[in-house]
Amino acid sequence: MNPLDTPHNRLSADDRYELAIKAQNQQRLNYPTHLIALGLILVFTSIVILAIAWQIRAGAHKAYFKATNELTEINRLVTEIKSLELAQTRNDTRDEHAPIPDMLSKFKRYASQAKLKNELGIPKNPTSKPEGNARKMTYPYTVMDPSLEHLLNWVKIATEQTPGLEVTDLEIKPTKLNWTMRVTFTRYERIE
Repeated sequence: MNPLDTPHNRLSADDRYELAIKAQNQQRLNYPTHLIALGLILVFTSIVILAIAWQIRAGAHKAYFKATNELTEINRLVTEIKSLELAQTRNDTRDEHAPIPDMLSKFKRYASQAKLKNELGIPKNPTSKPEGNARKMTYPYTVMDPSLEHLLNWVKIATEQTPGLEVTDLEIKPTKLNWTMRVTFTRYERIE
């Protein structure tokens, strides 16, 4: 028989303190700390895996758009090359890819038709790059005018009146008194 079960025996303060310490130790042993640690490890692992997956997805997304843009550019170049070859075989008198020796003076004439207030000047670093049986001519301009309509009209007149001329880059910024437009015209010319 246990001495604690009898009503005549009362526990001393030391016995109660010892029982309380044993109960407290048993309670600590009953806490599921291993489950909490496992849960924290799973959460941390899933965050790391999510970050890695997000990085992989971002890289794949960037590669996809780069490939799409390259494919679009390749298709455009193939179309241009086919039209150049077709024009070369036909020997058309209205050949849109025939070389234009006075292109810069045409740009100035188009600027006066569009009523630009400022002098057009010459393009910054015009380039001529051979590509197959053609030469890719680029004419980068930076133009300032108080009227945005006149600037856009100049671009429209130039592309409509010059066969094969395209705009490959266009940037427009407002300033206090003027609009500043950076535009790059591109044209393929047949090599004679």
